[in-house]
Amino acid sequence: MLQRYDISMDGEANRLLIEEFAVLGQKSRKREYFEPTSEKYLFIHKVTYDGDIIRAAISKGKEALISELRSDEFFPIRSCVEVIGERVIELFKDNSDSFSEVIFDDLSILAKDNE
Repeated sequence: MLQRYDISMDGEANRLLIEEFAVLGQKSRKREYFEPTSEKYLFIHKVTYDGDIIRAAISKGKEALISELRSDEFFPIRSCVEVIGERVIELFKDNSDSFSEVIFDDLSILAKDNE
């Protein structure tokens, strides 16, 4: 499954928003060149965080941030949430950017785990 996470920071409202999307169809990805950004993603879920709570978690370290991002409703696998966490840290460090997009292909994640 292809997954996309849109991560945005609303500085005025002091909120972090993560929207989760997925490609649910069964298109073949075995061809030589595959462009995941051209696929049609369906909205799955949205989570909102208080900016101050995320800043506090960032100051405690990556594990604290990952713990804060995960919940009963939003629990990406470890390899995904680590990248999401890195992007969140970047957004909070650099005030000029307010949006980041992360795309995961489960096939590539599984291939790395089997190496």
